[in-house]
Amino acid sequence: MEINTMSFEKWFGLNGKRAVVTGGSRGLGRAMAMALAEAGADIAITGRTQDTLDKTAAEIGALGRKVWTFKAYMAVPAECETTLERIVKEIGAPDILINNLGNREVNVSIEAESLETWQRMIDRKRDFPCALTAALGLGPLH
Repeated sequence: MEINTMSFEKWFGLNGKRAVVTGGSRGLGRAMAMALAEAGADIAITGRTQDTLDKTAAEIGALGRKVWTFKAYMAVPAECETTLERIVKEIGAPDILINNLGNREVNVSIEAESLETWQRMIDRKRDFPCALTAALGLGPLH
C-alpha cells in the first residue's frame, strides 16, 4: 500500500507550529519532541540537566527545526512560572503543549519507592498539567 505523503503532510504536518515539551530532553519527552520536530514543528524543551537538553537540541536542530532549551525544575511552582514567562517572551505562545513532568529523581523500581515519594509524584502529575495549561492561557477552546 502506497501512502500519499502530500495528504499526510497536509493533514498532519506541523510546519510553522511551535511546541513546548516539558521534560523534553530525555525519555518519553525526548521521543515526543523528536516526533513533533519530524512532523515540522519548532520545539522548546525544558529539563533539569543542561547536558541532556543540549544533546536533544542538537538532534532536533539536525532535522532543520528551530529549537530552544530551558533548564528548569518544572515541579517547583516558582521556577515553572518563571520558565513559562521566558518561553512566551522568547518564542511566543506555543501552538502545542506536551505536559510531560516525569519527576523521577532516582532510577529505581516503583516497588522500591517509599509511599511518600510515590504520593508526591502522583500529586505533581495530577496538579502540574492543569497549572501549566492555565499559566500559558491555553485551554480546550484555544
